[in-house]
Amino acid sequence: MECRQNIIVVKLVIKDPADGLGISLKPRAAEHEKVVIEEVIRGGPADQTGMVQPGDTILAVNGQDIEYQYQEATKVIRDIEPGKPVELVLRGPKWFHTYLETVRLSTGETKTVRVTRPNGPIGALTLLIQRVRGNTFGRRAIPKHDIQGDISLQKTFTRQNDVIRTAANGIVANGCQVAVSKAATCMVVPTSTSRPVRLRNWLKEGTMHDTLSVKGNCVNPCNDGRCLGSLMRPRPFTAPGYFRPKEEVLEQAKKFIFEYFASLKSSDAAERDRRWRDVQIQVKEKGVYHLTIDELVYGAKMAWRNSSRCIGRIQWSKLQVFDARDVRTAREMFAAICRHIKWSTNGGNIRSAITVFPPRTDGRHDYKVWNGQFLKYAAYQLPDGSILGDPINLEFTEVCQALGWKGEGTLFDLLPMVLSANGEDPEWFDLPRDIVMEVNITHPKYDWFEELDIKWYCLPVVSNMLFDCGGLEFSAAPFSGWYMGTEVGRDLCDENRLNITETVGKRMGLDIARNSSLWKDAVLVQVNIAILHSFQSNNVTIIDHHTASENFIKHLKNEQRLRGGCPSDWVWIVPPMSASLAEVFHQEMANYHVRPSFEYQEDAWLVHLWRKKPKQSVLLNYAYDENPKRKYRLKEVALAVKFAAVLMKKALNKRVKTTILYATETGKSESFASSTLGIFKHAFDAKMMCMDEYDITNLEKEELVIVVTSTFGNGDPPDNGEEFGQALLHMKHPPGKMKPDSVRRVSSISRASYRRQQKLLRQLRDGGALGSVRYTVFALGSSAYLENYCAFGHAIDTLFESLGAERIQPVGEGDELCRQEESFRAWVKGAFKSACERFDVGHDVDMEDVKAALLGNDFSWAPGKFRIVQTKGLPETDILEGLSKLHRRKVVCSTVISKTQLQAPESSRQTCLVQLETHGAQELKYVPGDHVAVFPANEDRLVQAILDRVEKGANPDAVIQIEALQEKKSGAGFIKTWTPQDRLPTCSLRTALSRYLDVTTPPSPQLLLFLAMHAASSRERAELEALGKGGLRYEDWKFEAAPTLPEVLQHYPSLQVPPALLLSQLPVLQQRYYSISSSPHMYPGQIHATVAVVKYRTRGGQGPEHSGVCSNWLNTIKTNESVPCYIRTAKNFHLPENSSLPVLMVGSGTGIAPLRSFWQQRQVDIKAGTTSRHPPGDMTLVFGCRQSRVDHIYKEETAQARRDGALTDLYTALSREPGTNKTYVQDILRERIPGKVLDLVLKDGGHIYVCGDVTMATDVGETVQRILREHGGMSVARAEDFINNMKDSNRYHEDIFGVFPKTREAQGAVRKGTLRTSGRTSGVQVRAAPFWQHYSCLS
Repeated sequence: MECRQNIIVVKLVIKDPADGLGISLKPRAAEHEKVVIEEVIRGGPADQTGMVQPGDTILAVNGQDIEYQYQEATKVIRDIEPGKPVELVLRGPKWFHTYLETVRLSTGETKTVRVTRPNGPIGALTLLIQRVRGNTFGRRAIPKHDIQGDISLQKTFTRQNDVIRTAANGIVANGCQVAVSKAATCMVVPTSTSRPVRLRNWLKEGTMHDTLSVKGNCVNPCNDGRCLGSLMRPRPFTAPGYFRPKEEVLEQAKKFIFEYFASLKSSDAAERDRRWRDVQIQVKEKGVYHLTIDELVYGAKMAWRNSSRCIGRIQWSKLQVFDARDVRTAREMFAAICRHIKWSTNGGNIRSAITVFPPRTDGRHDYKVWNGQFLKYAAYQLPDGSILGDPINLEFTEVCQALGWKGEGTLFDLLPMVLSANGEDPEWFDLPRDIVMEVNITHPKYDWFEELDIKWYCLPVVSNMLFDCGGLEFSAAPFSGWYMGTEVGRDLCDENRLNITETVGKRMGLDIARNSSLWKDAVLVQVNIAILHSFQSNNVTIIDHHTASENFIKHLKNEQRLRGGCPSDWVWIVPPMSASLAEVFHQEMANYHVRPSFEYQEDAWLVHLWRKKPKQSVLLNYAYDENPKRKYRLKEVALAVKFAAVLMKKALNKRVKTTILYATETGKSESFASSTLGIFKHAFDAKMMCMDEYDITNLEKEELVIVVTSTFGNGDPPDNGEEFGQALLHMKHPPGKMKPDSVRRVSSISRASYRRQQKLLRQLRDGGALGSVRYTVFALGSSAYLENYCAFGHAIDTLFESLGAERIQPVGEGDELCRQEESFRAWVKGAFKSACERFDVGHDVDMEDVKAALLGNDFSWAPGKFRIVQTKGLPETDILEGLSKLHRRKVVCSTVISKTQLQAPESSRQTCLVQLETHGAQELKYVPGDHVAVFPANEDRLVQAILDRVEKGANPDAVIQIEALQEKKSGAGFIKTWTPQDRLPTCSLRTALSRYLDVTTPPSPQLLLFLAMHAASSRERAELEALGKGGLRYEDWKFEAAPTLPEVLQHYPSLQVPPALLLSQLPVLQQRYYSISSSPHMYPGQIHATVAVVKYRTRGGQGPEHSGVCSNWLNTIKTNESVPCYIRTAKNFHLPENSSLPVLMVGSGTGIAPLRSFWQQRQVDIKAGTTSRHPPGDMTLVFGCRQSRVDHIYKEETAQARRDGALTDLYTALSREPGTNKTYVQDILRERIPGKVLDLVLKDGGHIYVCGDVTMATDVGETVQRILREHGGMSVARAEDFINNMKDSNRYHEDIFGVFPKTREAQGAVRKGTLRTSGRTSGVQVRAAPFWQHYSCLS
């Protein structure tokens, strides 16, 4: 069955084969159109019906869709046999709504007519033009002999009495339901004859055949190709003022009366027939009839029995029916409702009941309960935009207030009863408190649950559904039962309800930072335990979902035995938690509709026909205008034409789907991706997601893909981009087809390999897997990394192109050392322009809006947009939990065992060995070569310097939360509301500045603009605004001063900073990575880190002293203090699996750190005898430092490793040794061991490991290539390709980090992207420096 708009059904009977249908057809105007009626023959059968008009499209004949071939379609119509009914499914003209409407004539009889109304400006304009021409959308016929269409289809129609008639939920044409709403008509086309449905229980392997489904009514909107079972309200509502015609009432009344008498044990056919005749007389006179009390009770119970969405129907036969059909006023309705509540509540021993008010007579004198349930809690829109109470009731609360009700303004204000009787305007009544029973929610285990101060009412009464019984419609028939625990659980935990989930999770101490911790599931279970405990403790009836499931299975079996089936909606029957643990989850069900039934109705305030027009604006917004009158002036017509043209342009100019993918370590790429999303939404259907959340199987179907990604370490992807990169590699090199020496790492698709692949790209471009995809890439990186600058971004670009995708914009590069944001802005503007040109879209886009999107988004700062609120009773989030949530990964605790200074006391620099205890944490297991990520804290003096400049009145130690004023859609339209932001964990301002926010990185231009808004001095404001424009002035300022936030505040004394600005706009303090310098087998449960302590001065040594955030923190932290951390696997820097292969290790300064873990592991293996079967290969160490007495770290350890046989050879390069020439590690390779290097790479299949700064690593790589040229006879190109192939096959390993520029010349070279310090290193390796955050994470 299918629901479609603008459709009617006409059913006639052919008597004389000599005549035709009385219509003339014409071919389709387009291939996707069907057959269109050209003319209606005057006096013909179609003309006589009054339902068929020129311009109608024939969709189906006798249930058969018209084929797309015109000749075949006409053949179907010609072949209609005489004497058989003909059913035409017609679609009205485009830009109009066509539906059937029942009207009452002056004689008192009813008649169904066709109505065609304009739908929007184009339809209105078309109708006006037709009226000017003298035409209407009424019947237009031509003489039989004057046929203009391709074919005349004439057969005599005999008009039946029941050709077209209205029904409960719409219009019915000979039993085929067509639902009616005020806007359109929705038709449900019946399927072929139904058969019993075979249902299986997959848990217990039982089967049953549902035969009751054969009697189901044809109202469900599903068909063979589409399931709409999950829709909340799958069937459309009836239009206001609608009522059933007599024919339909009689049809359903007969069925009901006969079923009722059949249910009686002593059925008397004569009595049944007398009753049926009496019903017919009443309907003929009044259009309705009166149910006896026994019939009413039977119908109400059957309606509950037939409710496919109710799991508790096993009690259907015990329903108490209160007959209130004699009430006439709203006050009398309220008295009946109070009686219902008292009787059903029963002191907590809940009883099920229904109260039935008078039925619908003519559609204008309905009785309505405006409340969705008798008992509901109000929702108040506060001045700051937030909502107090149950948000789902906000719209109804506003209606109640407009009617004159005033609540107390608390979280649990009971709404009044709003009632309308006999079609009169509504009245409201406060419920007496003594008849309403509520339960305070407490927990049997958690005493703090009571502190949440939550309660809920005991009696659920559904009051806004229509009771459909025997052809009569009871628009007010509230019914009640008792709660299943999960119903209240959802009321408390759903995001659009009270939403206590996160609050309870925090009080339980759960890890709410990760979905994988299943904290939401744990909260929901405990909330449901609290609900069941609270209700049962107060002796209030409630049932748990497991018991309800068992009861329903019993009911299902009973129904199968008693009447051959049970209509059941699986989506609603299965509980919302622990679903698969309930048997109903495994039970197949058949969902169908049988009467008597309960039907959904539109909210009363949306369809009420007001007797007296309300004055309140809220009610006017909701008021239903039954017969809107509209006069069209020439100016309006012109505007309609213009507006219609815009609509047509937008409709035809379908937006191109665009996917923006990002990968990041620090969040910078995500920020740029978000800005890209804001820009592309102006002309594209854009969405953004992280690479690790993207389903790679959808890539081939994309139209436009935009990639924004950073690069990690030696050209590797960030953690959340690794899987995506590997998936692209597998698309290019399927695993089953890869050669042993083929590419295995995304990082190998770097600049060198990029050049090697250009010859292949031309061949693959037209036939690749991504041949229909357009793309562009923005790559972030640091020019300090030389050849690996933006390597992962370039690798993605290369892979996309090699897979056949079309690049629409060259790769953009953003250097974090110089003008990164400016580079991004220039690139994204170009990318947007290129995309618009490539897809021919965006012609009406205002580029000023696009530029504005670059400067701000929903989370950009503006005064009054953010605020700080103190939390009520919530403790500060644990640091580990907060870091885990903030960085979206599991952060665990280690503690400091010891710190050892490795350099001599007379050294001007510091390097320390920090030993950490893992306490057996599984998350801190590692192998030699891996990295440890450490989360540091900012210095207390810096934090206090900022707090001293915060706006007065802020308590730095109060637990607070940041909220943003955002626009949201509600039932009353768009409203602004204060929404909690989860950017930072719940904490104090001091903790945020200390542990979560970066206060040492120079402020960005955008942050400077935000600060300028709060400068009291006009001079300072102007200076900050000038710097905030970016450009050379900002870059020079950042280069010379590298100022921290406290230094900026010190330089601009008039600044008073709002705390909300700091919490919402400061960048997040990032983790620092250190190569682990220990073997887990030599030091079980420990992690060792070799840390170079960073201290430097800006302004050429004349500025203030700056300290490395993490290195200084680790250098000053005390023993046994906690160090938050996690392990990052460096799978491309592990020892070879075959230990017999030779290994060459090259490192300078703290670059020796991972190499220490290698020789320690070899020492352990030799001692344990694991190398006895396969003798270990040579392990050679080449180490560089300045002076042997000052900074030759681990000198004694390396000597001992050589004595143990772990190190075969040991070479030391001293660059500042008194009395000797400067020697660097590459000099050792070239001058002392070139033969060893050559044999290792060419003959022995050995591995080379290089760890140090980018300059040293580049010089070592060039030296190895020089050895291959001079001693191996290779050409320059061949040597370069050989090293690249070693990297591809994971034999040449690099662990590279940034350099620390000590001179203005070096810094200037970095800014120009030309850092090449004559092949020499200083021996100082920096793991954390303010310019580039940390050694390998460049996003």
